[in-house]
Amino acid sequence: MEEILKYVQNQLIQAPFRLKSYIQDEQGKKYPQRNIYIKIDKYFRDFLYNPSAQDRWIIIPGLRGVGKTTILAQLFLSHHQEVGDHRILYVSLDEVVNVLGSSLKDVLSAYEKIIGESFEKLTKPIFIFIDEAQYDTKWASVLKSVYDRSNKVFIACSGSSAVSLQTNPDVIRRSIFQKLFPTSFSEFLMIRDGKFPIKDLKKNIKDALFSSNSAKDAYEKLKKYEQSVVSAWSSIDRNYIDEYLKIGTLPFAIRIKDEVRVYQTITLLLDKVINQDVQSLGRFDTKTLIHIKRVLFLLAESDVVSIQKLATTLETSVNTISNILEVIEQAELLIRVMPYGSNSKKVRKPSRYQFMSS
Repeated sequence: MEEILKYVQNQLIQAPFRLKSYIQDEQGKKYPQRNIYIKIDKYFRDFLYNPSAQDRWIIIPGLRGVGKTTILAQLFLSHHQEVGDHRILYVSLDEVVNVLGSSLKDVLSAYEKIIGESFEKLTKPIFIFIDEAQYDTKWASVLKSVYDRSNKVFIACSGSSAVSLQTNPDVIRRSIFQKLFPTSFSEFLMIRDGKFPIKDLKKNIKDALFSSNSAKDAYEKLKKYEQSVVSAWSSIDRNYIDEYLKIGTLPFAIRIKDEVRVYQTITLLLDKVINQDVQSLGRFDTKTLIHIKRVLFLLAESDVVSIQKLATTLETSVNTISNILEVIEQAELLIRVMPYGSNSKKVRKPSRYQFMSS
């Protein structure tokens, strides 16, 4: 317990300095805030200034490498001075579990000792940031307990897509999921060149397409924004589109100039998803885990594949292939697109699978 107590004390002091590397480049230029940051920051501010705020447990799941730690770091550093050193805690459970051999429960017990109050007796709000939550398989039940013990605790936790798989109905009722997706093209431009989209253009086009009374009404509305669209595209290098489709959907890859290194890093991330996130579910044996990567390679060659053909190619059962596809979809490596048409057509025709980051 002494070791974890020192760790938490050190985190309270060192976290603001450690997290700076996640929000700025080597020259000290800050990375732009992505769209999801604005949503999560609103929950934070509502809780900070409104004691009766109900939304105080935010879960940020997402594919490895999409920038979850950066979002937490930006939120932490934006409010650290305002809240105060001991009222805001950031920990990564990767370090807690794999380096210290401890647990989230021990971390929070140590934190209570340091602030000199149990969570039930808090007089001021505190803010707990948990990164890489999936490394402690009991993270959900531990945070649920903290949530229930006091209404003065705000929790923001992030983790790989395994976090979504490890939750239960009790957690879902209490928390708000803000899923972090790979970067959009506009976010890619923000991160790459600091180029921000034209204000309200996206909203106006969306309203014209989905809120118009007729096709004529939609056309007339879109026509008004034609010049803004042309202006936006005229300032974009056409080579950026190819760059975005190749490597631009993962924020870390945008800043790496060596394309080979990018692909090597993505391969390592893929291995982690299969060997850690998927394996943690305990649904597959070692032999089946090997099949997962082969399934992904086959899908990369053709996005529409018969489950029967996959089973034959890999010399395994249809049931195993179905389970593999279900899990890697839940792990957010793939997006399943159902066939268009009636229910009977959806059953007969094979689904289309797209990679989440592609």
